[in-house]
Amino acid sequence: MILAETIPAAIAEDEKNILRTLLYFDIFNYPLTESEILSFSPQAMEAEVHYSIATLLDKEIIYLIDGFYCLQNEPLIIERRKKGNCLAERKMKIARRLSKLISFFPFVRSVMLSGSISKGYMDKNSDIDYFIVTETGRLWLVRGAMAIIRRCFLFNSHKYLCTNYFIDTNNLEIEQKNIFTAIEVATLKPMTGTSIVQQFQQANKWYSEYLPNHRADINFKEDHTTALQNMGEKMIGSKILDRMDHWCMKKFMSRWKETYRHTMNNDDFSIAFQSAGHVSRSHPGFYQKKVLTAYNSRITEFGNRFNINLAL
Repeated sequence: MILAETIPAAIAEDEKNILRTLLYFDIFNYPLTESEILSFSPQAMEAEVHYSIATLLDKEIIYLIDGFYCLQNEPLIIERRKKGNCLAERKMKIARRLSKLISFFPFVRSVMLSGSISKGYMDKNSDIDYFIVTETGRLWLVRGAMAIIRRCFLFNSHKYLCTNYFIDTNNLEIEQKNIFTAIEVATLKPMTGTSIVQQFQQANKWYSEYLPNHRADINFKEDHTTALQNMGEKMIGSKILDRMDHWCMKKFMSRWKETYRHTMNNDDFSIAFQSAGHVSRSHPGFYQKKVLTAYNSRITEFGNRFNINLAL
């Protein structure tokens, strides 16, 4: 039988929020700075976060190592983060160039970075993930074009061109709403399409219910469609493109069902491979479910260990 560790005094709500935040990122062995703890807290902080952090340090529930706060007294995870941050900074040069290239494609309206690079971290196994907004009715054509580029020029490698999430300009709100999707939305890194990004953020204000302290930042200039892009969009009649877009959607959905349908149940498959005229998501590992399951387990285990109720 494992006995709960002793806590010197009752724990305040702000301290619980700090622990909830650290527990989420502990899934990825990713320690946080003080400003990151505040930004990703699941509830508004009632007092100065510094004092609540100091209280948890005094109680020896969390640790401070070289400017980072974590639940493990392990310097190696600090070094891991620093190396990952440096690698992400180097890979951003490639990500910016490819984002610009993608933005030249017909019917692409905005390109944002998602996944680990959007959070400033990468390791040797990380892909560069892109979140792409397309013109309405042309999403699957763009997705098909990206697949062709990857096969022809990148040997079908997803390392530098992992395009796993597409939405169109008329359906900017993310349907799945939870702490995982809130963090993913909040950390998207805009590369092109300022006006669309602003509309996207307006449509997804719901994420502030999960991250009330987070503030979005758009730090790039407005860009416009190029003459080549305009020409490409006008070359073929709209009815032909409508049929081509629908054909691409059917082909993608057929391949995903054949390849992945047997690996998960109907509900999970419909989320991991959300497919409609206005949205396309392809996550074979259904990472969202894995993260949420791990987070809930850690909340329970940590709460039992220290006799703290961390449920929201």
